[in-house]
Amino acid sequence: MKRNCIQCDEPLYGRSDQRFCSTSCRSHYHNHKREGENKTFYATHKHLITNYKMLSKILEQHPHIASINQLSRFGFVASKITEIELEGPNTRPVFYLYDIGFRYLDQKHIEVFKCPIHRSWHSNRQLRPDWFDSLQKVPR
Repeated sequence: MKRNCIQCDEPLYGRSDQRFCSTSCRSHYHNHKREGENKTFYATHKHLITNYKMLSKILEQHPHIASINQLSRFGFVASKITEIELEGPNTRPVFYLYDIGFRYLDQKHIEVFKCPIHRSWHSNRQLRPDWFDSLQKVPR
């Protein structure tokens, strides 16, 4: 009985229970099979990677300040972050993307900074349930 790869239809040689001709065919098959389930995850992850790369580039220049309009043109999405921190009642929120933080200086500019390595998730921060609303409104 001739057996073929279920992904690319190439002939299979070797074990009798083999379904794929290579690791790449196996990965492609399973990724494609779960594409619908993971669509939101991959889209969000793609935004996080894009945002992280842009903020990393800003850290390479001095001063560490960027224009929101310019970042947006290159695909920066301010709502795609990993954490938000409120430092006090009358202060602006600080947004984090893994180990990089940023805060709004005004309606058009953000200041970017690298977080210290010892920073822990369980510090004295308050997370508001309406945190997403604060992303839609630029602090004044």
